[in-house]
Amino acid sequence: MTDEDVAPEQGELAITRTGDRLRLAREAAGLSLADVATRTRITQRHLAAIEKSDFSELPGRTYVTGFARAYARAVDLPEAEIGAAVRQELEEDAYGSRPLYEAYEPTDPARLPTARLTWTLVVIALVLVSAYGVWRFLSVEPDEALIAAQNRAAEASEAPQSDAAATPATRAGTAAVAANAPVVLTGLSEVWIGFDDAQGKTENWRTLDAGETYQVPPEYIEQFTLRTSIPQALKVTVGGRDVGAIGPADTLVKGVSLKPADLVASTEGGGSAPATGPRPKG
Repeated sequence: MTDEDVAPEQGELAITRTGDRLRLAREAAGLSLADVATRTRITQRHLAAIEKSDFSELPGRTYVTGFARAYARAVDLPEAEIGAAVRQELEEDAYGSRPLYEAYEPTDPARLPTARLTWTLVVIALVLVSAYGVWRFLSVEPDEALIAAQNRAAEASEAPQSDAAATPATRAGTAAVAANAPVVLTGLSEVWIGFDDAQGKTENWRTLDAGETYQVPPEYIEQFTLRTSIPQALKVTVGGRDVGAIGPADTLVKGVSLKPADLVASTEGGGSAPATGPRPKG
């Protein structure tokens, strides 16, 4: 037997990444990347990155597992198993990217760091710690005090107002928007959007390219809330009316009500849409 006769088996044994499993399942099903993109509403560029296990090309770690699970469903692979494998690869990549420690020989003065270098490293470390703290503040789940404050604000905004107490802007906005007004999402640049159920679990998602529009189905408006991590790349209109930004730039926003009256009310009186909507109870 020649080496060429065993090459296929060696090639199969070399397949260890989750992306390879997904690609082989897609090819076995006779599907192209375009077919999977149609089924999952994920761009072909992101699907190709998943097949290469090149997660740096994806929008963020928050969505890598979700994209991989959607791909798995499209090619009839166990999505829970694929999701766990991708999370493991992310941890391995993070560990592998850490710089190796190289000890200095105390008897070799030429290798000892200078005082200037030491202070430079300390300053860099402080800057990195500060940047990480800002990132955590903007991206992690809000703490209990913030959640309670948001819930109190939501309950206060939902309390009935008399005609005498309601401002002219509030009365005008309520009368101007119809309950069945179309809600349309438009990508100003490539943007990932998700639809969460009452427990905050993302049940459906899609990617909008620049200039692509998506009219939210009526059943989504009643059942789901909106989330995205690039709010400045998403334009939201209600009955053709631009409701403005739904959150600060490059910040994860979620729990945004899709009901026309709620979207319009969020900008009445010159205000802007909240960064996050009230957390669903339950």
